[in-house]
Amino acid sequence: MTGLRFLLAGVVLAGHVLTLGRFFEDQGVYEAADASSMASAAAVSSFFLLSGFVLAWNASPADTALRFWRRRLVKIFPNHVVTWALMVGLLMVTGTAALLPVPDPGLGQAVRNLLLVHAWVPDMADFSSVNPVTWSISCEAFFYLLFPLLIRPVHALPARLLWPVIALVAGLVVTMPLVAMAVTDEAAPGSWSPLSTERWWLIYFFPPVRLLEFILGVVLARAVQLDRWPPLRPHWPLLALAGVFAARPQLPEEYVWGAATCLPMAALIPVIATRDVQGRGSRLGRRGLVVLGEASFALYMVHFPVLYAIRVQLDQRTFDTVTATALSLVVSGLCVAVSLLLWRGVEMPMMRRFARPRARSAPTAHPAPGGRSTPMPQEDPAP
Repeated sequence: MTGLRFLLAGVVLAGHVLTLGRFFEDQGVYEAADASSMASAAAVSSFFLLSGFVLAWNASPADTALRFWRRRLVKIFPNHVVTWALMVGLLMVTGTAALLPVPDPGLGQAVRNLLLVHAWVPDMADFSSVNPVTWSISCEAFFYLLFPLLIRPVHALPARLLWPVIALVAGLVVTMPLVAMAVTDEAAPGSWSPLSTERWWLIYFFPPVRLLEFILGVVLARAVQLDRWPPLRPHWPLLALAGVFAARPQLPEEYVWGAATCLPMAALIPVIATRDVQGRGSRLGRRGLVVLGEASFALYMVHFPVLYAIRVQLDQRTFDTVTATALSLVVSGLCVAVSLLLWRGVEMPMMRRFARPRARSAPTAHPAPGGRSTPMPQEDPAP
């Protein structure tokens, strides 16, 4: 599960290096942008699912809401403050937003971004302000606020009701784009985006809509705990996911931003989790991938400032295909290296100092299919 986190963060990184870095002078390369945007959206959706899954798996009756909120605050806020300050400094020095078609943030946008409430505002100048990827952390902050209230009724659900609830939440996930189409206007002719800002925000950025994926992860964790998940092989969800990507040209744009890929990923995560708790090894469990997975939140947070700084230094120049490919690989490697420094230098010390009180109960081990009993990774994989 931890190795999977790095793969998902890597998908987001690769998509942003391609679509925001724009190092290629051959514009034909950007025909792949649609697929990369869909892959990045699928990765973010998977992070929301994973977040609910891991938190629900490790929920302890001895825990309190205040302890939980403190751990979540210490997990996300130090990295956020460091990368926010880095981006504010870069924007002050450069005086330009070099990667996105939005104006430089004003004081109000910068403060809302710092406080992680910017995803609630249907204005691109807000939900894409400062370090734009933090819109998903704004969603996560909302999820964390509600989690102590959600976990109790989920734990109280009879086993026979788990699948009806899973079906209900999954149905809401795939219905929300239709709701957005009904209540928002289409994009204006000639717009840079195929979706209007209001529709895009409602489908992709609005925290209550993304809460559905988090809740789905919570209920899926409970299904695995109670041995109500069928013994699927990983290739079935992966084939379904590949089918969704193959159907990309026929999909309405509203479904590209997570809804189309959510259900295959929702099926894959319990399969991988079941393999974890049964002790069945896989390449995702190799030590290097696990370390990179632990640093995946830092990678998600720091890659945009690094990419921005490099883009400004290059004066937004473009290059031939070979040079641009090599540059993209170097930039990606640099982002990973900086993320490891952020993880080791900021995230880990803060977690050790403030998020592991002596009185904290160990995560509860849950029975897994096959009779084994194993805890999942203890930290929520915030995007």
